[in-house]
Parts: sequence; structure tokens; C-alpha cells
Amino acid sequence: MQIDGGPLGTLKISGGVDGYFFAQSGASGSSVVGPKSNGANISAFMIQAKKTTGPIQFTIQLAEYTNINLGANKPKEINGNMYTTGPLRAAYITLPLTDDFSISAGQLDSLEGYESAFAWNNPVALRTVIASVENSESRGVSASYNQGPFSGTVIFGDGYDTGVFNYLQFLTSYDINADSNLNVFGGVALGVTGPNSFAYGSGGSSNGGANGVGGQGQLANVNSNMLGGWYSTVIDGLNLTSEVQYQYAKPLHRYADVTSGGVSDNIAKETSNLGVAEFAEYQFPGTDYSIGSWAEYATSHGSGAQDNWFVAPNAELVGFAVAPTWQHGHIYSRLNAGYVHLLNQGQPVAGYGNSGTGKNQVVGTLELGLVF
Repeated sequence: MQIDGGPLGTLKISGGVDGYFFAQSGASGSSVVGPKSNGANISAFMIQAKKTTGPIQFTIQLAEYTNINLGANKPKEINGNMYTTGPLRAAYITLPLTDDFSISAGQLDSLEGYESAFAWNNPVALRTVIASVENSESRGVSASYNQGPFSGTVIFGDGYDTGVFNYLQFLTSYDINADSNLNVFGGVALGVTGPNSFAYGSGGSSNGGANGVGGQGQLANVNSNMLGGWYSTVIDGLNLTSEVQYQYAKPLHRYADVTSGGVSDNIAKETSNLGVAEFAEYQFPGTDYSIGSWAEYATSHGSGAQDNWFVAPNAELVGFAVAPTWQHGHIYSRLNAGYVHLLNQGQPVAGYGNSGTGKNQVVGTLELGLVF
């Protein structure tokens, strides 16, 4: 919606709030998905104001969110300690230098991946593990260019909210026709980020040692390089998206003598993960009903605690999820169901159930939300 911002001009206001009831198998104190078999959480809220006209434009977004990445983390409430900026998720100024070229600076949105941090933007509220290793927001500067069917953006900033400005992101998009587009994205670590840097993935420093809230496995992530892309097309109202993503980190021995929680901050060997996913979404004509789904395959390899991309070092999995949805105007309800199977439980072995070594996990959520 639009409002009159007085001296600021016309502002575009958008937002949402989302919560869910959940039930899951494989819950225990030893399980990757945590000890709770059922419960309820507020998963996200967001309000955003954008000024998109005039010589000086801006975006401000206040938000909190947490997501269930199927089979890879426990359902939990939104976390106010997730970023160094608190609930300020985006805050940047944009200068449109020409009709085709602009630059921005501040707390910027990520360019990585197809899935959104906000559940209401995704076909299914349960996300893939592909999304769990991606950047979300970072401080930096960006340049964007648009010409006909082509657009491209480059960001130089602090990557995973580390405070170390050595990370480059890019996204290029090409509209093949009115129904199809191709997107290629990536991230490049231009320098080394140490273990005491903040990393929002665990709400603490990369190694988890600075404030005692965890974070093992983040050192490889904040020093990683990524390349991925997705292709989307619409066929008779059916929206199909295919995504592939590869991420790797080079060996890093500089901190081999540093330990966090008794675990070395050494990245002994090259470590990586690969994920592929197919998303589908269909709106039933003339109704308030739609259905979304996805299927994924993901694999990883590594040799230490810092190589834990998802579940455990060397983990490999397949999974799928489906979500029938009802939306009327600004309110919606969605039933999400997902299943994941570990093809490889990693080393050390991790998984689900009382032993923490089970290979299969099922989760269902009843989601309620409001968007505007």
C-alpha cells in the first residue's frame, strides 16, 4: 500500500506476520531437530517502508524471523540476537544515477538463492537446506544495472554480518520471455574472516566462543565461495523453478591453534556442499486455493567441526515438502508437511530420534499469517 510521507513523498508500505503450530517425529535431546515433538511459534514479522521516487530513495525494514530448514534445525521462536543490528534488517539509501543504473549503501538484502527469509514469499514454509547456508543481509554498497530483459547487481560488504568487509555478491537475471527467466548468483570471499567475527547464522561469533551461544561450523561458511542459479517458467498457471547451488571453502590453517568449546577452529581440507531442488506452485483458477511443493537433494563433504554445512560433516539427504494454501485478501492459512531421509548421517554420526542417529524425519505445521 502507499501512504503520503509528507516531505518524504510517497512511501510504499508492506509487511506481514506469521506463526504456526507444529508436530514432528524424531524429537529428542540428542536429535538435530531438538527435543520438542509439538508446539507453537511466531516465525516472522516484518514491516517495510520504501521510497522509490526522486533523486534520493531509501528502504527501511524492521523484521525478525526464523525458519524450519527441513531436517536440519529445530522449530524455534524468532531471535532478537540474530543480527548485530537487532530487528533492523534492511536500511539503505539508493541513488538512481540514470534510468538504468543506481547505487545503494547501508544494510542490504542478499542476492543469494531462490527462497526468501519470509515464509509467505515461498511455495512452502518449510525451507530446503540449500537456503540454510546462504547469506541473508549484510552491510555494504551495491551497484545495479537494468537494460531491457537483463538486470544485474553487485554487492561489496561484510558477508554474513561479520563486520569484516571482504565479501562480494552478484546476481544476474535475464527474462527469456514473459513466462520464463534465468538467474545466476554467487558469493566470493575476497579475504579471510577470523573465528571471533560475528556470524548471524547462530546469533554469535563464528566460533561461538565470544558469547557462549554456539556457532560451531560457521568458520567455513563465512569464508566460503558460492555459485548457483535458478530457472523459472510458467506453464498453464503452474510455476516451476529449478535451482542448483554449490558452495565451498578452502583450507584455513591460520587458526589451527585456536579452540572454541574444545574444538579446533582449523579447516583442515577443502570443504563443500551441493544442493539441487525443484519447486512447484499452482493457483487453482477462480478460487482462494493454491498448492506449493518442492523436492531436494543435498550433499556435503568435510573433515571437521567447521565443515558442518547441515546436519553433520559429510551429511547427504533427500527430502520433499508440500503445502496446500488458502488465502483471501491479506490473510492466509497453510498446511505444510515435509519428509527428509539421510542418505549419509555424516561423521560424527547425527540424525533424529532418542539416539540422535535416526535417518528419517517428518514434520507438519499449520501456519496462519497476515500480509499487506
